[in-house]
Amino acid sequence: MDYDVVVVGAGPAGLATAIRLKQQAAERGSDISVVVVEKGSEVGAHILSGAVIDPVGLDALLPGWREEADAPLSVQVNDDHFY
Repeated sequence: MDYDVVVVGAGPAGLATAIRLKQQAAERGSDISVVVVEKGSEVGAHILSGAVIDPVGLDALLPGWREEADAPLSVQVNDDHFY
């Protein structure tokens, strides 16, 4: 199989890279083939639950993601404590 870009790892950086490359190609009116290779059984298999993230990166990469029914983040963090 031939691809224009191979991204190794489906973590946040790998997925963001693949998405942004496809977006940039579409903005130029072209299409590129991008494949993401992940060693886990599925995307997110190695991610720990309970992570608190600042979604500003998602807002910049995927405007409007919050309005989607299957949005990956659904609970807003109002405060946190460290012990």
